[in-house]
Amino acid sequence: MTLWLFIGRLNPPHIWHIAIIDKALLENEKVLVLIWTKEDRDQNNPLSFTEIKDILLLKYKDNKKLEILELRDDRSDLIWIYNIYKILFEKWRGINDISLYAWDFKNDSAYTIIKKHESHFNNFKFNYIEQSRESSFLNYNWQKIAISATNLRQALRNKDYDLVNILCDEKMVEKIKNHF
Repeated sequence: MTLWLFIGRLNPPHIWHIAIIDKALLENEKVLVLIWTKEDRDQNNPLSFTEIKDILLLKYKDNKKLEILELRDDRSDLIWIYNIYKILFEKWRGINDISLYAWDFKNDSAYTIIKKHESHFNNFKFNYIEQSRESSFLNYNWQKIAISATNLRQALRNKDYDLVNILCDEKMVEKIKNHF
């Protein structure tokens, strides 16, 4: 069996994150989403792990294939890698193959760190899946807008709820609006 792994901040989750999780759930028996959190909230990370998980569970609460866990940010790549290894070893000891989703191989920091330290995962074999961001754009008010948490946070701060409604899954949009 292969474990499908997605590591991201999802702060807040948007339709591109949801599309990736939906695809993974269709194609895999087990899907793990690790929410990469910072200890301190800031403008780029306004939601806690619990808030992000609660938002995701509005759509996925009854899905037995999906597990959502916290991955604490760390200044040391090796400690961060150890934390991932510990989660994988403790929860999925019998699974050797892991398909790691990456936005793109040049700019995805989770992919870059894991690939660099892959030898530390001696019990696991990684398959890397790149998802081009080229298709993660939409047209809004005659502009090409990237589907991103950055643009979603900006739309929320500007109270541009038309754009927020486009960037958010319909089951999650009200809860996300309530946090801003």
